[in-house]
Amino acid sequence: MPYTLSLIALYAISLVVFCIVAARLPILSKEAMHRVSSLDGLRGVLATAVMVSHFAISYYWHTTGVWQTTDSRALNNMGAVPVSLFFMITGYLFTAKVYKTTPRWGAILSSRLRRIFPMYLVTVLLISAISFYQTRETLAPVGQTLAGIGHWLMFVGKPINGFQDTVRINASVHWTLLYEAVFYLSLPAIYCVLRRRIPGVGLLISMVALALLWPEYHHHFHTKFIKLFIVGGAVALFEDRLKRLSINYAGLGCTAVALIVLVASLYMKSYSKLQMIILGVPFALFVLGNSLNGLLENRGLKVLGEASFSIYLLHGIVIYTLFSLFSVYDFDTPDFSRYVLYLPVVIILVSALSVLTYWCIERPFLRSSRSSSSNSGSESGGV
Repeated sequence: MPYTLSLIALYAISLVVFCIVAARLPILSKEAMHRVSSLDGLRGVLATAVMVSHFAISYYWHTTGVWQTTDSRALNNMGAVPVSLFFMITGYLFTAKVYKTTPRWGAILSSRLRRIFPMYLVTVLLISAISFYQTRETLAPVGQTLAGIGHWLMFVGKPINGFQDTVRINASVHWTLLYEAVFYLSLPAIYCVLRRRIPGVGLLISMVALALLWPEYHHHFHTKFIKLFIVGGAVALFEDRLKRLSINYAGLGCTAVALIVLVASLYMKSYSKLQMIILGVPFALFVLGNSLNGLLENRGLKVLGEASFSIYLLHGIVIYTLFSLFSVYDFDTPDFSRYVLYLPVVIILVSALSVLTYWCIERPFLRSSRSSSSNSGSESGGV
């Protein structure tokens, strides 16, 4: 795609503009403001980068009628690399929790439900409303519609009211939540392996839940993504040993290594074994204190990091609403050089809306979760 660099440049400019504005506003929670972690800013970059990939794919979909990757590896990997790192973040945080502490399984389950479902349910309602609007002249059987919505609640996308493009409304981002759910339910088993203890009730409940979900999940589950959680978990297991090495992880040398690997990963085959493995290098460096020379500790990026889950869930819906419902761009006479100019609008709109939904929907549930458990803000998970 000839306009790849233009799209990436517009993305970077939009991100800088939003961060400058966001850094001046009192919209960062106190706990996030005082927390020193490269993962906070990293989440903001990852969630917004996925937007760029789906923005480009949406153009292909509208002009060819097929939802497919673009002919640019860099744009495709702006979706794949963030998802890979999100999975590593989850693997790291929760492997560390079950390895270094004595987990309270009820508190972990409660925190995951509060973290994921409030905002996810909002997006399912939006997806359902749009599906009904798009098929407003017909009405599918009630049982079929309820079954479709029920699948969405299990993170499996199905047509709602017979609308075959239902999964395009949110750019199908829900598929990653299925993998996160399987990982969370596997934590008691991981605890058994790492700690050589059997967490009785917790293990029983998790295995029953997996057994009930697996008849549906196994159709959508690919074992290759397990490697990403394993890489994140390995960083957690070796973190203390790595910290004892006489290496300045925050130095320019490690920053250069992280950037080189990240750029190289953009030109590899998405989700290839090599890409998955080498992404563990910058991820480990971020965990060990590298912030890309302070970039990932930028206050604006931390704002986006706080709202990253909303960004991830909402960006597809905003893209679909703008280009499929409101038809702000004429795809009958397509010109990608004009289409790319809409990217800053999408990024600013999604980012602003996501900060709002974070404060109004996500944060109240997160605060109640933290007050009843020992989970810290930095353990909010990957996606």
